[in-house]
Amino acid sequence: MTDTVARVTPHIIPAEPITDQWWAHKAYVLVRVETQDGIVGWGECHLLTFREDAMVALLNRLAEWIIGRPAHDIRAFLRDAFGKFGQQRPGVGVYSAFAGIEIALWDILGKRLGVPIHRLLGGTCHETLPVYANIYTPNTHPPAAYGDIAARVCAQGHTRIKLYPFTADTTVDEGVAILQAVADAVSSDVGLAVDLWRHATPARALMLARVMEPFNLLWIEDPFAPNDSASMRYLRDAIEQPLLTGETLPTRREFTDLFERRAVDIINPDICLSGILEIQVIAAMAELAYITVSPHNSNSMALGTSAAIHASAGIPNLSPVEYFPLFETALDDVCTGRPHIEGGEVSIPDTPGLGVIFDDDAMAAFRV
Repeated sequence: MTDTVARVTPHIIPAEPITDQWWAHKAYVLVRVETQDGIVGWGECHLLTFREDAMVALLNRLAEWIIGRPAHDIRAFLRDAFGKFGQQRPGVGVYSAFAGIEIALWDILGKRLGVPIHRLLGGTCHETLPVYANIYTPNTHPPAAYGDIAARVCAQGHTRIKLYPFTADTTVDEGVAILQAVADAVSSDVGLAVDLWRHATPARALMLARVMEPFNLLWIEDPFAPNDSASMRYLRDAIEQPLLTGETLPTRREFTDLFERRAVDIINPDICLSGILEIQVIAAMAELAYITVSPHNSNSMALGTSAAIHASAGIPNLSPVEYFPLFETALDDVCTGRPHIEGGEVSIPDTPGLGVIFDDDAMAAFRV
């Protein structure tokens, strides 16, 4: 059999240093999987800061499990990765590692059959996919600077923006001033969403939601950790805005309680943490609870975003896909085929596999 996995090779693209600029891209861990007959697929792993070496170690261990197996047996690989390698209790790192390999296996299968991944998943129910622009910054800036960056993003064609006006140290007045500056800088038809990044208590989240009501937000995201579904349902019942959470939850198992309690309006599983197959299952479960899916993507705007697009194309209960315009070109020196955004929408690719082609010579410097 020539479609057996022959090599699994991790690559690390280093993080761009953050100085006084708005933001810079984090490190990327990409994985190259090659079959015995020379077909190459690429995947990307969700990465928490400072964990590049641990992710590479996990990929190398998982490689021992998959080398020599048929590259098309994706479901069998995931079953064994969870049940045997993960011993039914894998952590975020393990989930991210086998999500990266799984994405690469789909890329291989699409290239072998000459079709895009979304067609292998049953096709698409959308002509284009909506995206929203994330304008997160780790640095402190005055409200006017938030308005300037929002206006710049809208000038690129984005029609939905997510920002982080409140932190654990931000006063209510300071956060509202940032939100007001953004609202004043963009047209009235640009939708705004706010991410609280899990810093709040239910009481603070409720207070912030009430002061933000005049802004008619698309949603409020991650007020606190999503593992407390009872508190999440309490907050959802008490606020006017839609409530979104889920980027830290890897599989259907962690989402089930949120669904059963109808605790949120929107979920955002991460494509490079959950993988393509698992997001399909999570989305189907969410649809039964009238919950929509907004795929989380703090990964690259080339490979990670492409995987999110293919996984999202056939999801009927889809909300906008996350996108980071501030570092969309970060991998342009090493690959082609990156998705392009026009008017706040992205087209669904029709090229085989993911549609992103990496230059092996250019990537050699990042091989681990």
